[in-house]
Amino acid sequence: MLHTPEELKLEILKLFAASQSGHKFNLLGRPYQIGGLERSLKISFDNDQRALAARAFEELKRDGLIRSTLSDLVDPENWCEITEAGRNALECGTLDDLDIALSKINPHLLEIRRGAWSAVASRQPDSLRQAAHSGRELIDQVLKDGAPDDTIKGEAGFQANTNSVSGITRRMRLRFLMQKFKGAVSDSDITVAEKACDLVIAVDNKLTAQAHARTAPALQDVKDVLNTAEVALRRILL
Repeated sequence: MLHTPEELKLEILKLFAASQSGHKFNLLGRPYQIGGLERSLKISFDNDQRALAARAFEELKRDGLIRSTLSDLVDPENWCEITEAGRNALECGTLDDLDIALSKINPHLLEIRRGAWSAVASRQPDSLRQAAHSGRELIDQVLKDGAPDDTIKGEAGFQANTNSVSGITRRMRLRFLMQKFKGAVSDSDITVAEKACDLVIAVDNKLTAQAHARTAPALQDVKDVLNTAEVALRRILL
């Protein structure tokens, strides 16, 4: 089974939380020597998976969730320990600033985000289409849960849009969320977020239309739609 970088990061944090410190390559292993991460996940890494695990490890260091102990005389950089931020991330299940923002709206949004990337990791045609749809669903749920109808209609100066069944447009929801999370908003920022959302929807529509085709969706197309969805969400929430 393939694992996403997020799953690998959480497992690495669990292993560090259970010990005082650990060595990078004792954790990641080598082609001729199984590592602690492989034992914990009950799998055997191939070269690609080990490289993915190594990238996850380095990103944890970059983000300050683990750090070098700098106390070993022989190899101070590769002996590492979990930080307080890492323990908090493990406890909350949030690995980056977008995770934190999504969890404030609804913890279920983290499941959608990680489920989308897990589907990409499986690389099966149906899973790839589902991953693209999950990117669209993530945006839809953020707008629905983060800017619900009653809240928008209760805003001072609200005027229903006659072209919308609910009277509420996506732009209204975007403006509300950006003001709530960022404190300030410009029309240009809203436009960028809208365009990113439009691209996610367009790719999902394309893959849905091709659902019965014999050709599998292009992996890069699906990665692009998820990355674009996250660009839109970062523009809105961060």
